[in-house]
Amino acid sequence: MQWIKVFTDIFANPKIKILLKERDGDTFFRVWIQLLTIAGQCMQEGKLMISENNPMTVHELATIIHKTDAKMENILNKLIHLEMLIYQENTYIIKNWYKYQSIDKYEKILEQNRARQKRFRDKKKEESNVTQTSSNVEEENITEKNKIENNRLEDDIKVGENGSGFKTIDF
Repeated sequence: MQWIKVFTDIFANPKIKILLKERDGDTFFRVWIQLLTIAGQCMQEGKLMISENNPMTVHELATIIHKTDAKMENILNKLIHLEMLIYQENTYIIKNWYKYQSIDKYEKILEQNRARQKRFRDKKKEESNVTQTSSNVEEENITEKNKIENNRLEDDIKVGENGSGFKTIDF
């Protein structure tokens, strides 16, 4: 996923207000947004994963977000306390991921984009074939015209030859 949805009233959300009131509240908020983007990149239903079957650890998240392990753990615990984040089976999960990110709509958009691209490529291919075909027809027409002109010249020379190799012209 190349984008995440963030509502314009995010700063009116009571949980965000609480985060921002924390000491280093701006950092808490920034980390929250970074966790959303990481979840979007993972494409694992809001799970923070380093690979398909390998959840991110506190240390890995701290490394990615450029925080100490202790600071990262403090932020994660606060997000869990506010029920913005779930820790389940050694995996951090963004709570209500589908509710806010509309993944089904995103996948529908992807499918529409694929269909649109296919139509575009098919149209280009068809135009290319038409151009190729009309180029071939034009070449054939030019070749045919050249043959006809050559035949006329040969006929004119044969008809008009007077033995000297020149064409005679009568007035």
